Amino acid sequence: MTGSARFKWEQENGIFQFEGKPKPKLLASIANAEWEAMMWGPYFHDRPEYYLCWMEFCLKHNPGMKFYLSDAWPQIEHLEEIPDSEKGFVAETIASLGKLKNAAYGEILSVLNGKYPGRVFILPTSDAMVLASQYFERGELPGVEGLHRSLGGKKRSLWRDKLGHLGPGFEWLEGYVFYATLYRRSPELIKKKLDLGDFPGAKLDQTFRRIAWQAVTWHPFSGVRDENGDGLADGD
Repeated sequence: MTGSARFKWEQENGIFQFEGKPKPKLLASIANAEWEAMMWGPYFHDRPEYYLCWMEFCLKHNPGMKFYLSDAWPQIEHLEEIPDSEKGFVAETIASLGKLKNAAYGEILSVLNGKYPGRVFILPTSDAMVLASQYFERGELPGVEGLHRSLGGKKRSLWRDKLGHLGPGFEWLEGYVFYATLYRRSPELIKKKLDLGDFPGAKLDQTFRRIAWQAVTWHPFSGVRDENGDGLADGD
């Protein structure tokens, strides 16, 4: 909560719980430099107003800015009944949770883009994890041992706890989703050799890159399409 858009706005402006104690670090930085984009992480019970105040301030100082909202990833605690093993937590179930995410953030984006058309996009980390679960069930995530550590006990799982934090190595997948959305190009085109250690390793890393580009180009609110399959966003 302390990193949410609402919390930081109140803290920066010295309002509500921070009455009379403003800490305008981000506001000062935004007002005194050239910025191309702002990115947000989500928090429970987010409302469009929490983002619109930031957008209004940013566009006042940098009229060309764009905005990106991560939709996080499906969380097991959002199920009506939490299963006691991975047999009750399968790709189909994860996909249903992903649809709830898409609907919730679709509503927020419709309001934000209604006020500032074509400015706001989703970083589809949720869809990336839905795809990853499908890859896992097909045996296409080399080195990954389970879907959820809190259910199956495997350290190398997609999720490591019931709060929804990602398992080891999956920060690479999330990073590739951010890269693909912001730079509008497939992570598969990155030529620089990366130090990946034993895990995730080169094979799983290449799969992460492919999943990220699929998630981004398939998502209706990412702003990225690749109809000709060249790994570059159409129109760039």
